[in-house]
Amino acid sequence: MKEKPLIFVVDDDAIIRNNLQRYLTRNNWEVKTIADGFEVLLLCLYLKPDLIISDIRMPKLDGITLLKGLRSNPETREIPVIFMSAYATDEIMDEARKFGAEFFLPKPFTLEYLQGVVYRALPHLFEYQPQPE
Repeated sequence: MKEKPLIFVVDDDAIIRNNLQRYLTRNNWEVKTIADGFEVLLLCLYLKPDLIISDIRMPKLDGITLLKGLRSNPETREIPVIFMSAYATDEIMDEARKFGAEFFLPKPFTLEYLQGVVYRALPHLFEYQPQPE
């Protein structure tokens, strides 16, 4: 089992990135914040994140296009993606699901809710480990 899962937090809003980074880091997760979807596609090849938490609406590369790029590459297609958005319509969510997105965070959300979604997205990293006797 990995000691510290690597999570990418992708949002063009620096306040959201920083708040999520502080919270996730306190929960013993390694976090890389990224403002641009293009950078995510490049960094995924080198850093191999365990999870990506991404806004859907971003100016340079939106979350759906980012997801399509991840799914088209054999090296990144299995990375789970959690989308967050205040503007997610049924149409956008259906398109995201079509490309393998399973997890959504409606903005605003509580940090406890975020933690639950992260655990659902990465169950293999947080399985119960019996304590030695």
